[in-house]
Amino acid sequence: MGRYLSQSTSVVEGRRFLPHNRLITIRPHTRFAAFPLHRHDFVEMMYMLTGQTVHEMESGEIITLQAGELMFINRYAGHAIRACGQNDVAINFIVQPAFFDFALELVGADNALGRFLLDALRSGEASVPYLYFPVSDIHGIQCLLQSMLYGFVQEKSIRRQIPRIEMGLLFLHLLANSDRMRLSVALRSWNHLAVDLLNAIFLQYRDFDLAAFARERGVSVSYISRVCREATGQTCTALVQQRRMEKARQLLTQSRMSIASICTAVGYQNNSYFYRLFKQAYHLSPRELRGSHRT
Repeated sequence: MGRYLSQSTSVVEGRRFLPHNRLITIRPHTRFAAFPLHRHDFVEMMYMLTGQTVHEMESGEIITLQAGELMFINRYAGHAIRACGQNDVAINFIVQPAFFDFALELVGADNALGRFLLDALRSGEASVPYLYFPVSDIHGIQCLLQSMLYGFVQEKSIRRQIPRIEMGLLFLHLLANSDRMRLSVALRSWNHLAVDLLNAIFLQYRDFDLAAFARERGVSVSYISRVCREATGQTCTALVQQRRMEKARQLLTQSRMSIASICTAVGYQNNSYFYRLFKQAYHLSPRELRGSHRT
């Protein structure tokens, strides 16, 4: 492993793996040899094909990745990997941070959970050392991962933007199954709460109740509010409003529901207030946006 390390920083360097001007590549994980504690300047996404790999994080956590499971290891996160046996087959995706830009676009501004996690990967946020997804039984995710692998094997026959699109789709699938996501137990408590909060807003935007959310988790509303601002830079109210506006825009362009019905569907009882918020967000009234879309 020494030939891949920077001599000055003892960090595994992505440029030693990646072809010129490439932001992502794959490599089979080396078996029969243990990898001692190391870091890398890229995001490593490991997909387990058969068998298992045992990861020892710098915090002391042990994660056993089983067949069909997926793990993102963040930039500069210290970890070791125990030696694999004959039937332990894994593929490493070596990903430079800029590769996640399209995934961010696809996830969209309304999905604060997705942006929080993708920003953590892009920035190398130390408080999110890994994301672990036990998704071996989710057929759509398995098909997408197989498609990604096939694309790299048949690299000459595909356009280079396809892996970007597939990574974006992968994150959409993973976020749709966010109950499967596992985060480091060594995270500061606000990070656990941040993910729970963002997921609750994403799913319960119509009638999200901050006081009930705080009560269920045994903390104060002011603490949750601070967690939200630290994690996202926004207030809970702003995130709920943002999610509602995006959902209203989606319904306006993709359904025949009346504007009054859409107002109620996204959680507003006052039509005038809804109109004002919508125009602030999109610089068009709901009626104008629907008309421009149909035109």
